[in-house]
Amino acid sequence: MAILIRNLFIFFLFTVLLGGAYGLWKLENTLRTVTYSEFRHCLANHELESTTFTGNKVIATHKAGDSYETTVPNPEKLISELQDRNIQIIFKKDRSEQLFQATALIYIILLLLTVIISLSKKKRLEEEESKFASDKLILPDSGHKLVTFDDVAGIPEALEELQEIVNFLKNPDQFSKIGAVSPKGILLQGPPGTGKTLLARAIAGEAKVPFYSFSGSDFVEMFVGVGASRVRDIFKEAKTNSPCIIFIDEIDAVGGSRAGGATASGQDERSQTLNALLVEMDGFSTSDTIVVLAATNRPDILDPALRRPGRFDRQVTILPPDLKGRKKILQVHGAKVALQPGLGMDKIAHMVPGFTGAELANLVNEAALMAARRGKDRVDYLDFEHARDRILMGVERKGMIISEKDRNILAFHEAGHAIVAKTLPEADPIHKITIIPRGRALGQTQQLSVTDRTSYSYEYLKSRITILMGGRAAEEIAFQQRTTGAQGDIVQATEIATNMICKWGMSDVIGPQAMVIDDSGFLGGAAHRLEMSDRTSDSVDKEIKNLLELCNNEALTILKEQFYLLKQLASILLEVETLDDEEFEIIMACHFTDKIEAGIQETHQCRDCPAAESCIHSKLKK
Repeated sequence: MAILIRNLFIFFLFTVLLGGAYGLWKLENTLRTVTYSEFRHCLANHELESTTFTGNKVIATHKAGDSYETTVPNPEKLISELQDRNIQIIFKKDRSEQLFQATALIYIILLLLTVIISLSKKKRLEEEESKFASDKLILPDSGHKLVTFDDVAGIPEALEELQEIVNFLKNPDQFSKIGAVSPKGILLQGPPGTGKTLLARAIAGEAKVPFYSFSGSDFVEMFVGVGASRVRDIFKEAKTNSPCIIFIDEIDAVGGSRAGGATASGQDERSQTLNALLVEMDGFSTSDTIVVLAATNRPDILDPALRRPGRFDRQVTILPPDLKGRKKILQVHGAKVALQPGLGMDKIAHMVPGFTGAELANLVNEAALMAARRGKDRVDYLDFEHARDRILMGVERKGMIISEKDRNILAFHEAGHAIVAKTLPEADPIHKITIIPRGRALGQTQQLSVTDRTSYSYEYLKSRITILMGGRAAEEIAFQQRTTGAQGDIVQATEIATNMICKWGMSDVIGPQAMVIDDSGFLGGAAHRLEMSDRTSDSVDKEIKNLLELCNNEALTILKEQFYLLKQLASILLEVETLDDEEFEIIMACHFTDKIEAGIQETHQCRDCPAAESCIHSKLKK
C-alpha cells in the first residue's frame, strides 16, 4: 500500500508539473484578443488580408503581418461580407473537445499503468521477503563446512558459558523436565575481531541445528515497514525449523536506543524494526526451541528494552585473549601454513600483547606472505617478527632519504629511550631498537612485558612517562636542542599523566576523585572532563604539569650519568640500524664491566671483554 501511494503521489506531481509547463507555453504563444468593434474597424479600412474561422472564433491577419483573435456573433453574415471584399477565408475544425478527450484517455492509461506497476512491484517485494529468511538459512547437512568449538581458541570462559546453550538445543527435554527454560537471547559483546561471529557459527555447528545468519543492515531499507516485515517473516519461518538459531550480527544497526531524536515518534524505520523484534522475542512459547544470538561492539547504545531479561537474558563479553589464549589461537591458524620445524608459539604470542583473534590470524597470514616473497618454503620466527612490525608500524620506508645530522639525532633519541628503560626498575624489558623508518615513525624502541598486565602501579606508569621523555632528554643533552621528533612521545606521556590524575586518582592533591569520563564503549574514543570549578581545573592542570616535569627531569638525570653509554649505543645504532633484545643486553653487559671501550675499538673481537664470544660487534659481523 505504501508503494502504491508513493507512486500515485509521483504520478500526480508529474501531472501538475506537466500541466503547469503546458500552461506557461500556452500563455507565451496565445494571440492578442481584440473586441469585435476593433475587428469591424479594420475590415472597414481594408486592412485585413485573410481570416481563419474556427466556429465563431476568427483569427484575422493584417496586411502588415500581425494577427489577432476575436469572437463574432454571426459567422455566416460575416463570411458573405468577406467574400464581397475578396478577403481570403480559411476554415478549421474545432479540435479542442477531441484534444480534451485524448488527453483524458492518456492520463487514464498512465494512471492504470502506475497502479499495475505498483502492484507488481509490491508482489515482487513480497516474494523477495518470503525468500529473505530462507536465503539466509544454513542447514547442518547443506554441504557447508561446519565450524565447531575446536575452531575457536583463546576464549575458554565464553565457550564454557555457551556450552549450556548447545546442550539445550541438543536435548531440550533434559531442561524442560525440571522446569528450566533456556535463555531466549544471548548478546555477544566485545571489541572488533575478538571472534563473536565465529563463536555464533560454532554454536550452530556443535548443536547441528538450522542457522539463520543476518546482519543488522539487512533490516534497514528505504521503504517504510520492510524491516519490520522481514523480522516477522524470520521468526515465522524459524518456528517451522525449530530447534534453530537466529544470529543477528551488528545488531546496533537496528537496536539503537530510541530515546530522543526522530526515532522517539515511532515512525522511523529503525524504530519500527526494533519494535517488531521486541514483540517477536516476547512472543516465543515455551515449546519453541529458538535461540537468538546477537553480536555488537557498541552495547552502550543498545535500547534498554532489548537488553532486559526475557529478551537478551545473557550478555557474554569477549575480550582480547591473554598470553595462553594467544598461543592457542596462533596454533590453530599456524596449522594451516608450513612452519619451520620446532617453531614454538610461546615467544610469538609473547610479542603481540593485546592482539585480537582476527589480528593474530592476520599476523600468521602476513608472516606466510613474507616467507613466500623471500622464496622460503617454511615460515620462521624472523618472518613473524617482520610481520608484527609491518602490522604495528607499517611498511619499511626504504626509499626515504635522511640526512646524516637527522640520523644522529634519531640514534641518540632511540638510545635515550632504551637506556632510561634499562635503568628504571619498574620498566618492561627492551625487545627491539631500530632507526629504520616505518610508516609515520622514523624509529622505535619496543618493550614487551614479561606477563600480560591487568593493572598498573603508580611507579610503573611514572616509569613509562620517564621512558617516553628519554628521547627528548637525549636530544637536549647531546645537541642542546629540541626537535619535533618527540611529538608522539609527549602526546602519549600527557595522556598517561592525565589518566593518572583524572581517572585513576593517583594524586595526593586531587585525591581519589574521577575528573574524566570515558563512556565510548569497546570502540574507544576521546574522554571528556567533568564539570568542575576553575580552581579545581587549575589544580588538575598543575598536577599534570608537575608530574610530566618530574619525569622529564628524572630522564635528564639518568642520561647525564650515562652519557658515555648514550654515545656508544647511538654510534652502534648508526652502524647496524637495528638491535634486538639479546644484542642490547650484550652492549649493556660490556658497559657495566667497564670494558666497552675496548670492544668499540676492536670491532671484530673484544679481547678484553668478558662477553668476548658473544660481543655485539663480533655477533653482528658474523
